[in-house]
Amino acid sequence: MKTSFYFFLWIIIYPLLALLHNPWVYQNSFIVALFVVWGLSWVLNRNMPETLRYERVSEMATILEEVYSGNIKAFRQRLSRMVTVEFITAIYLGVAFVFVLFSMVRGSADDWIALLIFGFFAFGAISRSVKLNQAYARIKQNPSPEECASVVEGIFRVDYSGYYSNRTHTTAEAMLPPQPRHFKAFQVFSLIIAIICALFGLFYLIMSIIILAENRSAEAISGGIMYFLYGSLAAYFGTKDSVTCFYYFKKEKRNKIS
Repeated sequence: MKTSFYFFLWIIIYPLLALLHNPWVYQNSFIVALFVVWGLSWVLNRNMPETLRYERVSEMATILEEVYSGNIKAFRQRLSRMVTVEFITAIYLGVAFVFVLFSMVRGSADDWIALLIFGFFAFGAISRSVKLNQAYARIKQNPSPEECASVVEGIFRVDYSGYYSNRTHTTAEAMLPPQPRHFKAFQVFSLIIAIICALFGLFYLIMSIIILAENRSAEAISGGIMYFLYGSLAAYFGTKDSVTCFYYFKKEKRNKIS
């Protein structure tokens, strides 16, 4: 599934859990939400393997084609966006870690599991951010197809040499696996969710501005910053996935005409 789907799911799951009126669920809402998201992801991967595989392969093919065609500018811009997103993610998770820790110190919460999870995710995001930034610096210093090929293999863990060898004998479209049934319906669903996610992200950004403008306490400021960062990520991925879906429909229409 697209990233915006999981942002959307994470946004709506807390109100749904609140409808249960269960004290234990309320006290452990973060853990319950995490397991629900993970469980749904597992179910989708078990029941839609061909659709999700085709989606991943298509997205990776776009990246590999940028390197193959020598479009270094587009590949470098892609890396730059990835660095920015991963950096914002790392900050968001770091602020969330501090927020939970601050709540525990004040005695208003006692959630060691959430603290450890946020700490683990924050460490992972920081590591990925550093790795991506190093890759971007390499491309900026040496903007060559060879360096791009080395970076794409190191960052995305793909066999670019195999792609290059096959690509010289066929087209990029021919290298893709057959499009699974109902993939168009899947893209329609993804587009709707992506647009809703972008709107939710905008709502969170507005809320964060209101919170930061009207409150001066450390807890309120931390919450406002978390809202701002989360809203930024949700708005970004919602917009990005919307554009990706629109590009798919435009491509399908062009193929029908031809």
